[in-house]
Amino acid sequence: MNEHRAVWTTLAELLQRIEKGIETDTTAKTGGDGLAQLEQEIHKLGKTQFKANTLAAEQAGHLAKAVELLEEQQRQLQVAIPQLVQAQVTAAHREWLMALLPVLDGLDHAISSGERYLRRRDLAATVPNLTPEQAQLVSPADRAMLAGWLEGLQLLRERLLALLEAEGVTPIPTVGELFDPYRHVVVATTTEGATEPGRIVAEERRGYCTAEAVLRFAEVVVYKPARPDNSSFPPLA
Repeated sequence: MNEHRAVWTTLAELLQRIEKGIETDTTAKTGGDGLAQLEQEIHKLGKTQFKANTLAAEQAGHLAKAVELLEEQQRQLQVAIPQLVQAQVTAAHREWLMALLPVLDGLDHAISSGERYLRRRDLAATVPNLTPEQAQLVSPADRAMLAGWLEGLQLLRERLLALLEAEGVTPIPTVGELFDPYRHVVVATTTEGATEPGRIVAEERRGYCTAEAVLRFAEVVVYKPARPDNSSFPPLA
């Protein structure tokens, strides 16, 4: 802006000098000298104007690149923001699903304990000569109450499993399956129950997974054959 103002100021001064020279009717020599000086001044002004135009073009180029960079950053943000929001929603959803797993563990434990107690109770009911207090504990009414309680727990467990299944969560198969390090964690091994080495024979804690990932690894007991007894082999010479 300053360069342009200087150019126009100089041109105005030159025009004033030319007009003044014409009005005073200077000699031809003086007029020739004035024209030569005017030519030099115009040449200088041309260089100044060229520099100013070059600088303005460079600044315009830098500005255009800056605008392109800002537009690209804006496009990247428009793509990244929905992805970040989706990642946060997915993480919150996973935490919610994980919070249900201990509830299922508690139900499984309560149902298993109740069923064991019910079997022992039925066995105790066959013992002869029970006292009145013992007979009351194993009465049909008492058994019906316990069976109803277990049935309610089973229904609640089934509803939770259906809810998880609707969200794509399913239990990880264990007993009878071959050990899979991507789904199972070995917490113990056993030599009982002759089967294929690496075959799962018991489940300590149930695992759950989705189609994309494992929410919780299943804790299992795996069959491992005993080492052969080498005591009958003769010692090496």
